[in-house]
Amino acid sequence: MAELTRRDAIKLGALLAIASSLNLPVKVQRPSREVEASAATARIPVMCSMCAAGCGILLVKEGNGTVYVEPNLEHPQPGLCARAASALQLWNHPLRLKKPLKRVGERGEGKFQEVDWDTALNEIATKLKEIISKYGPESVVFTYHDFYAWHMPLIAFTLGTPNHVQHASCCHNASTYARMLVLGAGGPPTVDPDYERARYVVFVGRVLCAAMGMVQRLQKARESGVKLVFVDPRMGNAAMAEGEWVPILPGTDAAFLLSMIHVILSEKLYDESFLKKYTNATFLIKPDGSPLTEKDLGREGSDYVVYDADAKDFLSYKKSKNPALEWEGDVAGFHVKTAFLLLKERASQYAPEQAEKICGVPADTIRRIAREFANARGVVEDGWWSAKNANDSDAYRAALTLNALVGSIETAGGLYIKLGSKMPPSATATAEKVTTITGGTLPGIRAKRIDTQKYPAVPHVFDAVLDAALEGKPYPVKALFIVGAEPFTRDVNTEKLKKALKAMELVVVIDVVPNDSVDYADYVLPDNIFLEREELTDVKFTPHAAIQLSHKALDPPPGIDARNGFWIMMEILRRTVPERAKAVGYTEEYSSYEKFKEFEALVKRKVLESLSKTWNVPVEDIEKSLEEKGFYVFKHWMPKAGPGTLPTPSGLVEIYSLAALKYNDDPLPKWKRPPYTLPSNPDEFYLVSGRDQFVTAHAVWTKNIIHLVDRRVWMNPNDAKRLGIKDGDLIELEGLDNHYKARARVKVTNRVREGVLFVYSRAGGRFSRLITGEYEVMKEGINPNMFTLSWLEPLNGSTGLNSTVKVRRVGA
Repeated sequence: MAELTRRDAIKLGALLAIASSLNLPVKVQRPSREVEASAATARIPVMCSMCAAGCGILLVKEGNGTVYVEPNLEHPQPGLCARAASALQLWNHPLRLKKPLKRVGERGEGKFQEVDWDTALNEIATKLKEIISKYGPESVVFTYHDFYAWHMPLIAFTLGTPNHVQHASCCHNASTYARMLVLGAGGPPTVDPDYERARYVVFVGRVLCAAMGMVQRLQKARESGVKLVFVDPRMGNAAMAEGEWVPILPGTDAAFLLSMIHVILSEKLYDESFLKKYTNATFLIKPDGSPLTEKDLGREGSDYVVYDADAKDFLSYKKSKNPALEWEGDVAGFHVKTAFLLLKERASQYAPEQAEKICGVPADTIRRIAREFANARGVVEDGWWSAKNANDSDAYRAALTLNALVGSIETAGGLYIKLGSKMPPSATATAEKVTTITGGTLPGIRAKRIDTQKYPAVPHVFDAVLDAALEGKPYPVKALFIVGAEPFTRDVNTEKLKKALKAMELVVVIDVVPNDSVDYADYVLPDNIFLEREELTDVKFTPHAAIQLSHKALDPPPGIDARNGFWIMMEILRRTVPERAKAVGYTEEYSSYEKFKEFEALVKRKVLESLSKTWNVPVEDIEKSLEEKGFYVFKHWMPKAGPGTLPTPSGLVEIYSLAALKYNDDPLPKWKRPPYTLPSNPDEFYLVSGRDQFVTAHAVWTKNIIHLVDRRVWMNPNDAKRLGIKDGDLIELEGLDNHYKARARVKVTNRVREGVLFVYSRAGGRFSRLITGEYEVMKEGINPNMFTLSWLEPLNGSTGLNSTVKVRRVGA
């Protein structure tokens, strides 16, 4: 098969962009009498939830019954990628879950009977009461993606469990840990490049596969000649169209970035004034790794101390006018060095020639990119889906350090730190009290969240839930709610997942389509898609402080008795713990699905009142904008000379992380080998997975995406020639660590590095028995997560989704 050329790729990308921009109408069954009765065209503001980004789109209803989507161009984060364009195909999907299902076979068999809503909810509540009575409410866990993420604390805490455990360990734990250590920031939306002013952007293991607002902002930089560099074992679609692809060995990103740091430091390409003013590079570090303080000098106060080159004295970093970057000597009985010198020593271990041996990128390439990056005052993207090798935290700490070295934090074209909307949480919990957005209070929750006991520096680690289900430690987990998520394509160690699901006493899936977890559920409850419900939330990937209201635009298609997942979970609570539900304002009257709208309105009103008070903006102004435009912007971000006070221990950008010391972690980044077995024979390969602008757990179900996604395993032409494999051949892959075997077709392509195989995540290898007809194509290919074990970073639980496999040809 002929390989697609770069020129052809650019043409194809342009054609796809044109097709998306035309918003060709999708004819569907008329969703309501409202459309039939009106000759006018209605444009309804909606937040797309086909991925986690939550871009602003419009559902367009024409008077003739034509319904389609288009971008909401006024929105702070407008977008319309292939996923959003396919949303109506999910709404009207032939395999969409229609009614509640109750298991009648063994777990894993996928055998169910339909039941009515009351039967399903009452039986679930009865079983929950039994489990809570025997094991305590903490034995119940909710896992989810971004669907209903804001609601989950209210749901879990009302039930009395601390356990709402998201997907982050298999997504952004590594980069989030890095942001916490260096910037005191949180998940991916809290920090992002200022794309529209960027001059040079380095993407490490990342493609622009979500948040199309990013791409639109980057377009402005393209017009000014921005250079894009993609460091990845495979060439993603964005790298095909423009930019430079750097094919790196999997699991070696930290070595590459530390080598860039070495070049910049040794050639003095850094921004000295930025480092002195906005970072803790000048802090004096004692032999035990802790920073020198005024107390160490026998003075009053506890500030960290620097050496002031003008005063020729040791001063509080808050008072020094000219702190020294490079100072080493003895003071108060300690031999100290600046953090800058320690970073320089660490980076010197990764000189380009040494890094080349680790990551397979030529030393000259590393030097050139480092110089280009520094001279352009570039930006390294800070990471989103970064759980690849269970050693990625150090890579993203190095990435953030690079941005600090060249002064690219809170500056034009650097990283911005998002202005949060300050949207209040749905609930907070302490050991003494639970407080909810509705004004209700409950007794506190004394049990600690299950994953935080094993992974103290954690956003979320689902693997800890599986351990508790199988081992009963630190306490047993007996009930699991899987809400709008698919652990089999999300999480590592799928064989362990199967065992844990079978060990549970209750498994409930709330979803739109029959993802594989459905086969292991006791009850399956059909959820609304985002077009069928109202949701108030942050605008995620914008630097500005903004919220958005996704309007209810459609009812479920005829024959689909789907319900709002928020109502489903609140009803389970009411039937399980009625007094606790009543205490937070949810009573029996809301069991009426129509009446539930009043409870939603109450919750929304409480949120808007909180935001109104915080920003000193009338509620009516916010409501009007949300209704008419779908969003409200409280404050616009503007570039500055550098960051203000940050929520780090020092209030500065910490290239030497003081927060890491608290966890007994190394305060400087370093490269560590990934924990899985590395390839050593000619028939052994790294197996890596990834995405582009069309792959998510639900988008892959649509007809558009089914035909866009490639379920073959990509192999480099040199590897294929060596093994006698041709394009389209059938191969068998066997995991080197777990010996799992699966078969797939090969795509021979120069878009993947030698020694590496690539497959799209979530695209193939599905097994649910409810997947039938033309959609059985989803069972072709492999699920790369089947080849993994529980490889997790010890502090933050970031997993390794990559693995290694042995390959053999089994047919043409």
